[in-house]
Amino acid sequence: MLRWKYSRPFLAVIVLLLALSPVINFGPLKGAGMQQTFAVAFIWGALALSYDLLFGFTGLLSFGHALFFASGAYITTILINHNHISLYLATFIAVTATIGIALLVGFASLRTSGITFAMVTLAFGELGHVIIARNFGNLTNGENGIALDANGVPQFFIGVINTKNLYWMALIVLVLVYASVWWITETSAGRVFAALRDNETRVAVLGLKPSKFKLLSFVISAALASICGAAMVLVAGTAAPRFATADVTIALLLMVILGGATTRWGAVIGGMVYSIASTRLQDLTQKEAITKIPKIISGPLSEPTFILGLLFIFIVMFAPGGLSGAYYRARFKYLNRNTK
Repeated sequence: MLRWKYSRPFLAVIVLLLALSPVINFGPLKGAGMQQTFAVAFIWGALALSYDLLFGFTGLLSFGHALFFASGAYITTILINHNHISLYLATFIAVTATIGIALLVGFASLRTSGITFAMVTLAFGELGHVIIARNFGNLTNGENGIALDANGVPQFFIGVINTKNLYWMALIVLVLVYASVWWITETSAGRVFAALRDNETRVAVLGLKPSKFKLLSFVISAALASICGAAMVLVAGTAAPRFATADVTIALLLMVILGGATTRWGAVIGGMVYSIASTRLQDLTQKEAITKIPKIISGPLSEPTFILGLLFIFIVMFAPGGLSGAYYRARFKYLNRNTK
């Protein structure tokens, strides 16, 4: 991977500009609508990065990551609504509980490997969705989800006028998740994760236990996902059953591949692009120009998932390695041209 010595200052400048945009009324981010859209995109970017730690850096294809995202969202909401616990303590308990769930799921799932591992995690994920949808203990409210009680949330997060505070909160979550994944992947454990992805047998020959490091990666990614779930509840105002569906995990896989696996910033960009594109395409498909097109064409075009699917196919065909891969190839060609 090509490293740019100015990458960290460049990222710091981008974060600073994003943080200041609502204050200085910069571009589209001066409006509450776009601030809300970007807040959601920040959380999806962070969630995609948590999945990239598992899939891109450790090589574990899980179809149950949504379970931990939903766990953070639902446990936080239930504790605030029913137990009247503060937001911060509820989030801490939710993350701790999710770590416990991840340990149980990881112990069972990591006895297998490959596609079997993916199917076992899918089964656990679907189990979590069924529990939520069936209104377990009269706590999850079934298919209707749970609306977050505004009385249990700090007032600076309530109301359209405070949308910028939700925007900043989501940006802080993204920065914290990014910093955590950066630190983890730069440690010796992170290097073992990468070695497991490339050649698990070699790791075992060196005297290390692959199962322990796989479980560590599994639990850390789950904990980060639960933080994203708690943040999403604040931004969306509700914990919804769709958070626990396999569709969420599949979307995360698409985000990581779109942005580029094994690159931290690639996963974030992929998550944000996917999130914003999904939102904007829903508005676009309602435009009169689309509805006037013959049904055989307007039908598929009216489905945002169809357009996103085409975008994904084009990325895979013409930009292997995702958006980050395209950037690194272009930069490599540029450097080669300058050295001749």
